[in-house]
Amino acid sequence: MAGPARSRHPPEVPSGRLPLHGAGGSLALDVALPIVPARSLRERLLGGGRTRARTDRTVLVLHDVTKEYPNGRVALRDVDLVIPEGDFVFLVGPSGAGKSTLIKLLIRDELPTRGEVVLDGQDLARIGRRNVPRVRRKIGIVFQDFKLLPRKSVWENVAFALEVTGTPRRRIRPAVDRVLALVGLTAQARQHPHQLSGGEQQRTAIARALVHDPRLIIADEPTGNLDPLISWEIIQLLLRINELGVTVLMATHNADVVTALRKRVVALEEGRVIRDEVGGTYHRVD
Repeated sequence: MAGPARSRHPPEVPSGRLPLHGAGGSLALDVALPIVPARSLRERLLGGGRTRARTDRTVLVLHDVTKEYPNGRVALRDVDLVIPEGDFVFLVGPSGAGKSTLIKLLIRDELPTRGEVVLDGQDLARIGRRNVPRVRRKIGIVFQDFKLLPRKSVWENVAFALEVTGTPRRRIRPAVDRVLALVGLTAQARQHPHQLSGGEQQRTAIARALVHDPRLIIADEPTGNLDPLISWEIIQLLLRINELGVTVLMATHNADVVTALRKRVVALEEGRVIRDEVGGTYHRVD
């Protein structure tokens, strides 16, 4: 079906980082205004209370993004999206709408056919292969099926995310202890995944996503394998993390959660953004 008319201009970005027209209308990604560095999760936790997000910082920009596969299938078409620091965004849409493809672009599993995907000021298509792991550490991912290592304890699963990046041991222990306390799993630190409930496994996965202090948490159907009561506990945890200033993008089919919380809703359909609404519901309300 025909989508809404699209502007060829870059989406509006808060003033901390400006999109500038270059050749062909592309973003001038190497030009930025001076901005105050984001506070680390450690600083947020030690500071206590709600952290006010800086509206002049932009975590993510997608400008005119299209993804076409070799077989001719267009998974995303002309997508424009800006996510400022501290936002909580629900990504919704039917199966096949393009949500999974969008997430793959954000973690640089794939590159767009056209357009720019800019994470924390960096065009992901322009970074060298050896720099991909460093850029990916700016994103924490929470999966529907947890993806925990079965032979490692809760503490070891979370610590492993830092070990593989070469983080010194003296920094790993306090970082892991902090995030386990945040997600309420200090007492379960030595247990293994098979000893945990589904909700505890997902909280372990959230701790693992947080431990390297990411700019953005992507939660991909984080409640899909959980019962309704535990699902709400996980949502409340993500809201608490967002209150600490961490930006959250949550892909979900859970209409009850989206409609109840009235956060920002970005709806995809046939690869296009058909709705971007603050205080939105799962389904469009006319």
